[in-house]
Amino acid sequence: MIKTILVPTDFTIGSEELLSCVGELKSVGLEKVILLHVVDIFQAQGLAPMFEENAKKMIEDYRQLMEEVEVDASTLVVEGDVKKTIARIADEENVDCIVMGATTSGLIKSRRTGRTTEYISRRSGKIILIEKYNIITENEEEMSRKACSARFSKVMLPVDFSENTKIILDEIKDFTDIIEQIIFVHVVEKAKNEKELKHKKNESMKLLSELGKELEDGIRISYVVTDGEASESIDRLAEEMDITLIVITTHGIGSFKDILLGSTAEKLLQRTKKPLLLIPFKDR
Repeated sequence: MIKTILVPTDFTIGSEELLSCVGELKSVGLEKVILLHVVDIFQAQGLAPMFEENAKKMIEDYRQLMEEVEVDASTLVVEGDVKKTIARIADEENVDCIVMGATTSGLIKSRRTGRTTEYISRRSGKIILIEKYNIITENEEEMSRKACSARFSKVMLPVDFSENTKIILDEIKDFTDIIEQIIFVHVVEKAKNEKELKHKKNESMKLLSELGKELEDGIRISYVVTDGEASESIDRLAEEMDITLIVITTHGIGSFKDILLGSTAEKLLQRTKKPLLLIPFKDR
């Protein structure tokens, strides 16, 4: 269950909108939000104390926004390497989830922020909710607009029938009170011929149906089996079906501390315009 979330913010386009997910997460047990700003020591240099003081004033406005939706919120402003500090704070504060943002034009418009999002997705063992934004220009002024609203209304669960499948099902049960519809998806990536492809699709559909049975009470469940390259097929289906959130597991690498996204999750992170919920493949 997600009780505590960490929201790193750099006060750029979309930062305030990033907090809008809190309302939905309140319904599934959210108790505390930690708002974090990291003063980049590589950019601030001798001006770091001034940047830190300004950030403390700005982040207080965000804390007040959380008060308005009756969520307990605390703030942290620290100096350091942005991406490494976010990962460290997430561990030290023992948060359940990190909420970050990315634009739909590439991973994120700012390369520094883009590298941060990618680093956290790879290295952190936390659940990560990545919001996606469309950047539009109105009257020569850039504005952000969320790619999806009500992100838990139509959720896609790509599964590969590995150990990851059990992890993703266990996690999604915590969200059943706010999910309206779940689409289970399996992509057959390899088959020797049409006969084998048909057999694999039929068997996969049976397995998907079994997986969805325990979630059918109160939630609309659909099943899709297709073939092709996994990330491309998932992204295409997500667009065609107007999906509001893709939930996918990352892959652990044994005894190493780091987390590798795995090829499907990594390609989706780069490609899709849909929000992503990344669930790490390891015991937390």
